[in-house]
Amino acid sequence: MLLETKVDLIAELAQVVLDDPEPEMLLSHIAHKTLSHMQCRGVILGAVKHDGFLDLLGAYGYTSDDVKEFSRMPLWAPLPITDAARTGDPVVIDSPKELAQKYPALAKFENETKWVTTALPITFRGVVIGAIGINSLEAPDRGFKDNPGLEILVTLCGLYIRNHLAKKTESDRDYADAARSLSNRQREIINLFEEELTTDQMADRLRYSPSTIKQDIIKIYGIFGVNTRAAVIELAKKAGLIK
Repeated sequence: MLLETKVDLIAELAQVVLDDPEPEMLLSHIAHKTLSHMQCRGVILGAVKHDGFLDLLGAYGYTSDDVKEFSRMPLWAPLPITDAARTGDPVVIDSPKELAQKYPALAKFENETKWVTTALPITFRGVVIGAIGINSLEAPDRGFKDNPGLEILVTLCGLYIRNHLAKKTESDRDYADAARSLSNRQREIINLFEEELTTDQMADRLRYSPSTIKQDIIKIYGIFGVNTRAAVIELAKKAGLIK
């Protein structure tokens, strides 16, 4: 079996996911605890953050050189993990040689110690939101599609991915959409924020009435979801509106 359905293993993995560790810590636990009976040697986890791409959240058991070129993987690129994410079906490759033959981008692993590569799609409400890739010395049970323990593993990884994407900090957010919704006058006002001008001074500079400037400032706050000029300046710099 790919995953023993022991209550202690499941409970331990669930607690790790709820603790919301960094991806590498979660994957280390999966390798050394949850999948230790398979002699797991490496685990990677990817999330479908953007249409058509699988973004690597973390990896364990690989060098940085091994994974750096796979930080963002087009779903159409031939790789076990992208095949699983694209098709929604598990992928099992029995040896490094077979892996290299089927996936030329992974040819550098052809002469590695014999291992089995498994890639599993992670879904939420019928939609694939990511995939997990596993390298192990022991092959999974060929009936792993119906393995209840495996289903729990994938479900908990799905919970982790959803939590990970939902907790984006302000520094992770993409403000391009907000920038596109600003009028030219609002962009000018944002640049004037750095000069610490009063509303009346901005009105004189831009030759609009103070009430018009006030309304624009309110709209700017709403667009960025903040309520101070300093916060607008910080986010506008991230959006490339202020140099």
